[in-house]
Amino acid sequence: MASPYKRRKRSLVRNLWVYRRIVALAVVLGLMLWFVLENNERVTIAFPFGLGDFQSTTGLVILLSSMVGSLATALSLTLIWAIRRARLDRDDEPDRPSKSPIDDDLPPPDYAAKTGDGLSREGPWS
Repeated sequence: MASPYKRRKRSLVRNLWVYRRIVALAVVLGLMLWFVLENNERVTIAFPFGLGDFQSTTGLVILLSSMVGSLATALSLTLIWAIRRARLDRDDEPDRPSKSPIDDDLPPPDYAAKTGDGLSREGPWS
């Protein structure tokens, strides 16, 4: 006996949705390649304090500088968050609760044993 279920036809839209991250990455990399190829004028970068020179195209220089800026931002934010966390852990304030407020909202461990079974007939809905 044949299966009662029909097999779905392959769909390009469904495949693109499944692989949407790979498609998005391909689009971004394609735009970056186009950007680098369009901005192909030669430039020379001179680093301060006589650290050296760097020759490249304007597209690569702009992309590399944006990557360095993003890395510097990520490192500085990580450092700021670590300092804040260390300060909060170091401060021992007496009025600061030792337990989380969620623990106070939980019912006691024997709550289920104290409740009755089902709905009561004296409820406001009767």
